[in-house]
Amino acid sequence: MVLLNELTSVASFVASAVPGASVKYEVPTEPTKDTLVVRVQNTDTTSETGYHYRVERTYQIVAYGVDSPACLTKMDAITRKVNDGTTLIPINGSLRYIRCGPFAFGATFRTESGLWACVGVLQTEVREARTQEQYDKIMHVYPRYELRIPVG
Repeated sequence: MVLLNELTSVASFVASAVPGASVKYEVPTEPTKDTLVVRVQNTDTTSETGYHYRVERTYQIVAYGVDSPACLTKMDAITRKVNDGTTLIPINGSLRYIRCGPFAFGATFRTESGLWACVGVLQTEVREARTQEQYDKIMHVYPRYELRIPVG
């Protein structure tokens, strides 16, 4: 499925900014201090031309840490990775890319388990080609020439 491949691509990109982080795709009941959660929050599709459309996706990223500065450090590393000229995320197993939009995060908060967490949002977009009808190729072309001589 295309969406799952894009989700794992974004998760790999985010995890590369935070060394040693374990990536989850759902919020665990008992997170650890090195857990990063990457989830699809929203998807919107816009038609651009008869040939392609744009898929805008918003990913929610939750970083856990032992204290507030640890969470902020992780979110800052992700922000720098997104804004540091790396605006394209390679899609796993493809030659295509996901284009990064803005990344924003809010204040840290303490969870019930005593860990701290911070929630961020990453906006992305991908252009997809529409399925086009396939036609048989022209196998042979036989030209016919007519020579017209002007009279007069």
